[in-house]
Amino acid sequence: MQHSMDNLRRAARDEHGGVTILFGLMLVVLVFAAGVAVDVARVFHARAGLVSAADAAALAAGRALSEGQHTDAQVTQVAQNFFNANMGNADTFGSVGDITVQIDRSAGKVTIDVAARVPMTLARVAGFKSMDFPVTSEIVASQREIELALVLDVTGSMRGMKISDLREAATDLVELMLPDTGRQSKARVALAPYAESVNAGSYFNTVTGRKSGTGCVFERSGSARFRDDAPASGAYAGYDKNVPCPSATVQPLTTDKATLKTQISRLSASGQTAGHIGTAWGWYLVSPRWSSVWPTASKPADYNASKTIKAVLLMTDGAFNTQHVAANGDSAAQARALCANMKAQGVVVYAVAFDAGPSAETLLSQCASSPGHYFTADNGADLKSAFQSVGRSLTDLHLTQ
Repeated sequence: MQHSMDNLRRAARDEHGGVTILFGLMLVVLVFAAGVAVDVARVFHARAGLVSAADAAALAAGRALSEGQHTDAQVTQVAQNFFNANMGNADTFGSVGDITVQIDRSAGKVTIDVAARVPMTLARVAGFKSMDFPVTSEIVASQREIELALVLDVTGSMRGMKISDLREAATDLVELMLPDTGRQSKARVALAPYAESVNAGSYFNTVTGRKSGTGCVFERSGSARFRDDAPASGAYAGYDKNVPCPSATVQPLTTDKATLKTQISRLSASGQTAGHIGTAWGWYLVSPRWSSVWPTASKPADYNASKTIKAVLLMTDGAFNTQHVAANGDSAAQARALCANMKAQGVVVYAVAFDAGPSAETLLSQCASSPGHYFTADNGADLKSAFQSVGRSLTDLHLTQ
């Protein structure tokens, strides 16, 4: 009996020792695996930062290239600046090589190549001294066409420096959308200057249903008052020869930069603010339902055209305070209804409040497609910057790698 008990004790001691050895071996494996996991995490962290910085550099360089006003050296410098600014601490765990920037102007393409090396820690035990990985980010300017209507406030409060600032900002935006050199943006731009009414110019008879007459029009009444129905019986624009008329006429969509700049240079300020009328005409200029009104070269694309961006830039320096059809509601209420309906059709609405005051700022922020589509400007420099931001946001770029 005693002999059997001794055998059991020896077996227990042998088993305990075996478990200890096994546990020790497993601990070594677990520690090594944890170390390798740390090294892998360091590699993924470094690569994620490198990819983010390369993408930012490609986006910025692609935008600079699409503007058509920069040399290859300048585009390359833009890429380098954005890469450096977006690296953050992505190089904490390793070394990053110099970026290579390849520019293909004919295709509107920028390619960024860069590589990094992350030294290993515990993974060195398995013979891995470092991990090298390359990153490529490529961007091309989209082939989507842009239809942009500029709805510009030319009311009396815009007199003096303000109208001058507007002319400069609008001209610069036209230059951005229709560059002389580089890859063309496939954009068409329209103008809808407004005050107490909109000057329909040579389109007056068509939009009012009259056989004679010239001059300005105001809002529609009836079921079409907040829609973009083509002008027809029951949907004609309102007209009264006694309503004050801005001198600047509407300009349908065009690629003729000279024409746009000439009309912008002639903008003058007078009258009250019927902003809803300008809003409506901005929509009409990009609406396919108004194609029968405009010349062939100015006809808007269909709403469901996947390769077309339709946009309206709505700008004012004050509250919408004038309306002509009382049954429609006040000017601000009409503008909100029009903005909601055009956005429902896929039209992107940008809004710029130029030293406009709280009520106008609230209205424009509601009209804009999103907070990112709304801008405030306190002076001419701010207005110019806001218009440039609109133009750049319409440069539709996408990553291809």
